[in-house]
Amino acid sequence: MHQQDFSESEWSMLMQAPMQAIIAIALADKTDPVSFLHETRAAIQILAKEQNRTDIDSDLANSLLHSLAELDASDRLQGEQLLLKKQFELLGYLQSFKNAAEGRKHALSYFEQVQTLLAQKVTLLQAQAFKQWLLSVCRQVAEAVKEGGLFGLGGERVSRDEANMIAEIEKVLAV
Repeated sequence: MHQQDFSESEWSMLMQAPMQAIIAIALADKTDPVSFLHETRAAIQILAKEQNRTDIDSDLANSLLHSLAELDASDRLQGEQLLLKKQFELLGYLQSFKNAAEGRKHALSYFEQVQTLLAQKVTLLQAQAFKQWLLSVCRQVAEAVKEGGLFGLGGERVSRDEANMIAEIEKVLAV
C-alpha cells in the first residue's frame, strides 16, 4: 500500500500515526517537566531514526515514513535544528489539551479511526504489519527514558502507566 491508495485526508490522518503514538506514551504517566522534555526529545529522535530504517516489514509504514522524510527534506532546517523545531511543535500541540487525560483520550480516539481506516482499505496482513510497526514506535518511546528513581538511579525502563497505555492502544487497534 502506498500514498496513492488513500485519499488526501486519509493519508494525512495516517501520517499523524507516529506523532499520536508519541503523544499517547508521553502523556501516559505523570513525570517531572525535565523528564517529560527528555522523553519528547527522545521520541522525536526515534521517529527520525525510523525514517532511515530499511528493514521495516510494513509497506504502508515504509511509504508513510518516506512521506515524512520528504516533508522533512522540504524544510530548510536540518539536524539538531529540525529536531528542536519538531519538539517545539509537539509541545505546542500538547498545550491544546486541557490536561493529560484529554490528550490520552484524543490519541486513543485517533487510533480507533486508524483501525477503521485500515479495516476498510488494506488487507488484514497489511494492517497487522502497520499496527505492529506503530506499536514498536510506542515501545521505543516508552523505553527511551527511565521513569522514577532518584538522580538517575533506579527507576524502570517502562512505567506501569506506559505499559497500560500500550495495552490500550493494542486493544483499540485490535492487535
